[in-house]
Parts: sequence; C-alpha cells; structure tokens
Amino acid sequence: MKNNRNFSSFEGGQRRRGTSLPIIPIALVLLLVALLAFFWSRGGEQPQQRVEKVIPAEKLGQ
Repeated sequence: MKNNRNFSSFEGGQRRRGTSLPIIPIALVLLLVALLAFFWSRGGEQPQQRVEKVIPAEKLGQ
C-alpha cells in the first residue's frame, strides 16, 4: 500500500489566508504610535518667554 500524501512545504492540505497577520492588532499598534507621536509633538519643550524684572529707580542711575 502506497501513501500518496505529499509533505512538500509548497503544497499543503491546509491553505493559508493571504494575510498572515491579523488586521485588528496592527491597527491598534498604529493607533498607539499615532497617539504617542501626537502627544510628543504637543508636550515638547515650550518656547521661552521673556521675563521682565522690575528694577527700582535708584538702581537705574547706577
């Protein structure tokens, strides 16, 4: 009795779907990366503002 099964890696009994990775986890990771990039761009170093000090009139003449 001859076994006619083919164990080649190219021809299997089970067919694989076209996409091996599920779509939902990839979309969640992309959303997380987009949120991180958004918060990073907003929360970075703030531009410096000018600070005006009040100098008494006695010190201005010195």
